[in-house]
Amino acid sequence: MMKVISFAVILGCACTIHGGCSQSKWPARSHLTPAQAEELNQIAAINAHTQKMESLAFTGEIWTIGAVDWDSSILPLVSPDGRFIASSVGSAPSSAARLALPGNIIPGDTSVEVWEILGGYAGLRSIKRLPPSLLLGDSADDEGFLVESPQADGSRWIGKVDWRTGDLRWLVKNEEVNAFATLGTRGRLAWCSRPVDREHFDLTVRFPEGTQFKLLGRGAEWLLPQWSTRSAMLYAWRLTTTGQLSLVALDGESPATIAGEAKQIAIMAGANRFDPFRATSNRHNVHGLPAPFVEEIVFYDPANHCMAVWMPTGINSDRTVLLAMDSIAATHDHNGNFLLTMPEGLHWQGTSDLRQIVRVNHVPLFARRTTDPMRPFLLLDPGKEVVRIRGMRPQNERPVASQQASGT
Repeated sequence: MMKVISFAVILGCACTIHGGCSQSKWPARSHLTPAQAEELNQIAAINAHTQKMESLAFTGEIWTIGAVDWDSSILPLVSPDGRFIASSVGSAPSSAARLALPGNIIPGDTSVEVWEILGGYAGLRSIKRLPPSLLLGDSADDEGFLVESPQADGSRWIGKVDWRTGDLRWLVKNEEVNAFATLGTRGRLAWCSRPVDREHFDLTVRFPEGTQFKLLGRGAEWLLPQWSTRSAMLYAWRLTTTGQLSLVALDGESPATIAGEAKQIAIMAGANRFDPFRATSNRHNVHGLPAPFVEEIVFYDPANHCMAVWMPTGINSDRTVLLAMDSIAATHDHNGNFLLTMPEGLHWQGTSDLRQIVRVNHVPLFARRTTDPMRPFLLLDPGKEVVRIRGMRPQNERPVASQQASGT
């Protein structure tokens, strides 16, 4: 049975003052360390959003928008305003090629297509299909999304595609293998890099003023970084040569802070590169959406076979919170709870009590949050050659466990 760790934490203190004790004195007040103050702020944020919840679960109206072509390799990326979507098209690259393993190439027709999601029930229209060969990334912001371009000499470049025009500009263009890029706030960028003739990746970070800093593997390699959408914290996977896989939280405010002490949590032993790849295969690292209530990273736990949450600055930073068993993707709703993709369908799970799990739809849809009040969620339904797109708008009524969201 999965051990349940509740997000809601209640602090209490009791004091008894006895009358007739004229000599009693208050004890000297102790000062909070910065770490203790941060933990209390985390607790306050969790309690505040828990108390604001007006319903026990989630129901919503679901309607069909249309479909986009895809190659079955990586789920499409959705812009934060929900107006655009980018899909990977052509021949599907292998997982080894997506991981940029030495000697692996992508098919010559693999590319990316940008679509506009029209208002109401008008469907979608293609904006541009980019020239091959391009790999779709998993990071985006209000301006655009990231792609990778393998070169004939074995190197790999990183570019950013404009949502509205489909125009591509290069962010990293050199003789190294550059992969797994992630966008951060104020122009921050992080990615993994290695020489063409070397096997293991280092971690490279570019700061707002253009300064770059490289973290060497030193007996390990860095993989699949992800910027926080709440702070300047940078998360990255670290895999040692002996197969120890850890998730590391780095302070990415400046070159000085990122070189300082980091927090990490062990995920599994006996791992290989495909384990962090599985852990991040359905993530959607998009800036421009409301920040989560607490500092966290949500990922698929390859050891426990479900989605998990790590809060490195919280009071339980030495452990992860496991979500519903068999969940493979997770997205926050507007109250900080989760919409989970599971084999049995799309589910809602409360964070104040993880035992609260309600099915929203019988289809295993992938939820993507947007800032559009008329279409606050887009649902991705991947098929063999297309991904069907649906809209979803929450309803305000208090649901019961047997209710389902209506869909088409």
